[in-house]
Amino acid sequence: MMRDQFTQFEDRIQHLIEGGFARLFAGRLHPRELAIQLIKSMEDLASRTPDGQLVAPDTYCIRLSPHDHAAILEAHPDIVTALTTELVEIARIAGIALVLTPKVKLLADDTVSLRQVGISAWHTADSMDSTQSMRPSKPEEVKEADTTRALLILNGQQHIVIDRPVLNLGRQRDNHLIIDDPTVSRHHAQIRLRFRQYVLFDLGSIGGTVVNGCQIQETILQSGDVITLGNSNLIYIEEENDSSETQSNLLPSTEE
Repeated sequence: MMRDQFTQFEDRIQHLIEGGFARLFAGRLHPRELAIQLIKSMEDLASRTPDGQLVAPDTYCIRLSPHDHAAILEAHPDIVTALTTELVEIARIAGIALVLTPKVKLLADDTVSLRQVGISAWHTADSMDSTQSMRPSKPEEVKEADTTRALLILNGQQHIVIDRPVLNLGRQRDNHLIIDDPTVSRHHAQIRLRFRQYVLFDLGSIGGTVVNGCQIQETILQSGDVITLGNSNLIYIEEENDSSETQSNLLPSTEE
């Protein structure tokens, strides 16, 4: 989709943050951080039906420090119900289906620092059964990224096809794209497919993420953009699919 549709998505999420999340957590947690973590959990762990429809997890565990947990429950005894409503709205805005009403668990966890939050999400067996029974509504519909492919050129040498909706970049071995550069953070940045456009996010890296000379927190990537992570440069390229493309250009496995 076009840039203005992505902007509308961001505007709706911002409205959500300034509304429900700010009302529930203002002064105790950072509403934007919580909303972004919930969105990422929903997108990262979504399953896909045969027709390509993303289905969101139905269970979300939100872990807070014991002090924050007690204070928030005292101020908002109905917070679990309110968060369920917010999750339904996030799924609607993001275009991700919910086959079951989401369940929210708010837990006190002494390993979580004050004013921080930990989030995990998963599909229950009932959710998976419901997802598998969903019939494809438009089997002929073209899936995202079927008409355009994107790739990264790392330091002018390595070519990496972006063949997944989420691509993690960093120095640590569990990233999809491992950048062997001591100035790159262990988990430095992420490229995420949203509304048929690839969006680059900085993951709180020490050195920051730079695109075309400007430091960013998140940005829609355009063909020809130069991404700088530490001392490493990546060129982002979009081009039409070529059916003759060889398998040698596929994203290399990180398994050892």
